Order: sequence, then C-alpha cells, then structure tokens
Amino acid sequence: MVPAGRYILTIPPDPEKVQGRNPDPTTGDLNLTAPTTLRGAGRDRTVLDANGIDRVLSISAPVTLTGSTVTGGVTAQHEIPYYDTGGGGISNSSNLVLDDVVVRGNSAGYGGGIFNVPGSDLQTRNTTITGNTSGEAGGVRCDNTCTFTDSTISDNRVVNPGVWYRPGGFAGRGGGVDVRGRGVVTFDRATITGNSASDAGGGINVAPAYLDTLPHQVTDVVNIPLGTVILRNSTIRGNTADTVRENCAKVFARIVSEGGNTSDDNSCDLTGPGDKVVP
Repeated sequence: MVPAGRYILTIPPDPEKVQGRNPDPTTGDLNLTAPTTLRGAGRDRTVLDANGIDRVLSISAPVTLTGSTVTGGVTAQHEIPYYDTGGGGISNSSNLVLDDVVVRGNSAGYGGGIFNVPGSDLQTRNTTITGNTSGEAGGVRCDNTCTFTDSTISDNRVVNPGVWYRPGGFAGRGGGVDVRGRGVVTFDRATITGNSASDAGGGINVAPAYLDTLPHQVTDVVNIPLGTVILRNSTIRGNTADTVRENCAKVFARIVSEGGNTSDDNSCDLTGPGDKVVP
C-alpha cells in the first residue's frame, strides 16, 4: 500500500552499471523482481516521479499497479549497450497489469511511456498513457501481447532522431503504440487520439520484426499477416504522421475490426459492424 504523496527518486544510476541488463537495485529506477501488487491511493494522489534521473519502474516479475501516476522518467539504462534506451516510464519483461494508472511525461529512445520486451504481457484498465516522447513508440511499445481496456493513449510523440544505427523503419514510427511482435494486441473501448509520429503510424504502427524497413516495392506486393491488432468499440482519430492525418499503419500485419469503432480516416481498416469513419 502506497499512501498519497509524491515519491521522488533521488539516487542517480551508477554510470558503470547502465550498460546491459544489470538490475542495479540500489540506484536509479525502482526494480520489482518478485510478484508484487502496488496499490496507490489514487491516480492523482500517489505519484511515482523519477525526476529525470532514470526510468521509474523496471519490472521482471508479475506486477499489478493500481491508483498511481508514473512520471518524470528519462531512461539511463541501455539494454543494448551504448545504443538507445527503452521504457521511459516502465520497462516490463514479465506480466504487468495497470489499473487506474496514469503514465505521463516520460521519455526514452523507444517506448517513451512503456516498453514491453519480447515474451512479456501488458494489460491496462481505466489507464491513461499521455505526453510521453521517444525516437520510436511514443506511448507504448508492444513486442508481444498487450490489451488496452477502457484506456486512453493520447498526445504522445515520436521524432526520428536521425542516428546512423537506426535507419529507415527503425525509428520515427508508432506515436501512440508501436507493435513489433507476433502476439495479438487488443484495443477494447480504448481511445487513441492526438498522437504524432515523424515517419509513420501516428496512432498505431504494426510491423513485426521491423519488416517495415523493407522497400515498399516488397511490402506492397507481399503482405503476409504476421502481426494482429484487434479493435473493438474504440476511437482512433486525430493522429498524424509527418503532419498528415494517419491513425494507423501496418506492414506484414492485419488490423481486425470487431465493430463499434470510430475514426477520421481510412487507415485502420474499419469494416466491422457499426464502424464509422467521420472525417
């Protein structure tokens, strides 16, 4: 139980322990390495603030987080040594449930709000992921299964950093959510709005294993659906890529509408019962 208050991290990470997956439990981010339920007093009352020294939470065991805000994360730890950092607010390598949580104002090289590594699972309920920034996957990066229920992903931003080790489709995509695995990602009564990407997929980008780095002459002809996004009773509108309205982008993937969705362009393949495209 975490009472109301703003809990600010004050011990910066050890520069000698930020390269690779060293949990570094005594400095920097907070490491949850055993099954844990963390209950705050409410999303506006219990605030976990990294204060720009590192990400907020590094999760490697099943965790449920409720009634809290996760903010101020600027990731210092490099999972791939000397290159970009992942998970400005939360790095998840296990099974994570967020219920009545806000993930706001975090930044990283990829997964500005949340980075879910291959093999992990994320479930959100009544959760808001907003105002996060990165070079790829502004709000959330999903490398396996994710389910967003009654949740909002808004006003996250991706800007391609233009560095030599992240060419083409390796950056600048997935303003709201970037899906890179083959696990199913589901949006149920979700709202994805106001997100932006410099390159593609302002709201949702789906391209397993970075297959969008292939030339479009290949991806336009051969488009085997290796990744799957399911949309159900959700709103995806007002997202942009390179200042142009683009709510969804997909390569070697499919977007399945189960109906009741609303968008303001045709990029999300809304053909289910009750779907509406209203420019």
